[in-house]
Amino acid sequence: MPTSRPDTTIPPSFAETLPAVERLQPILAASVTVLPAGTRLYRAVRHLAAVIPPYVTRTYRFGPPDDLRGADGQYPFYWLYAAQDLYTALWEAEFCCNDVTQPGTFYIPDAVAEQGLIAEFTLRVDVPLVDLTGTALSKLGIYDRISAEHAWCEWLGVRLDAVLAAWPEPGRPLGFRYPSRRHKNHNALAIHSQALELWRKSAVVRVVPFAEMPHFGLLRADPNYAAPLPGGFSVE
Repeated sequence: MPTSRPDTTIPPSFAETLPAVERLQPILAASVTVLPAGTRLYRAVRHLAAVIPPYVTRTYRFGPPDDLRGADGQYPFYWLYAAQDLYTALWEAEFCCNDVTQPGTFYIPDAVAEQGLIAEFTLRVDVPLVDLTGTALSKLGIYDRISAEHAWCEWLGVRLDAVLAAWPEPGRPLGFRYPSRRHKNHNALAIHSQALELWRKSAVVRVVPFAEMPHFGLLRADPNYAAPLPGGFSVE
């Protein structure tokens, strides 16, 4: 698993508040958890190629930032996001959104209703992950930042990439588990792009149109569901 880039320089405004690799390594090494074979995980995507993408044209919470994008438009690494429960996957992927012009409501965007897909991964084998939740975040002093600061999280992803790159085999985690920002008190997963081939071999994948799942009808029938007003604003 290669690291980001040998010449990666983190901007001082972020470097001064990010835990150094030397601080991250012992805590993360002591925070490995294992998802047992048989575990089901969910990923919400808008097209089939995104189920296990060979590359990405946009990165999300844990980056890397656009500063590391190459001349060919490619990123040195990226993360595949998933969750252990479907509702977390839906909110993390913005399959469910909120319209600030109608407080107390949520909705499913039309494009999601028409094109949204749910990928269900059933693990064939035990999968190791770093458990970047709870005590680990408290020891590092980054719980508030990881939940609120997008640009900072992108650079934290660069540090996590470096830690995983230096992790000895066998037993290297495929990624990490972290607190969901959009579905409070639930966790999501980030699988490193360099581990995706192993991830593909480690899971049985089933893809279903979101609109054909019972959860779709249940959400639309929810008393707090309200289609957005024309010109409304969603909360991302």
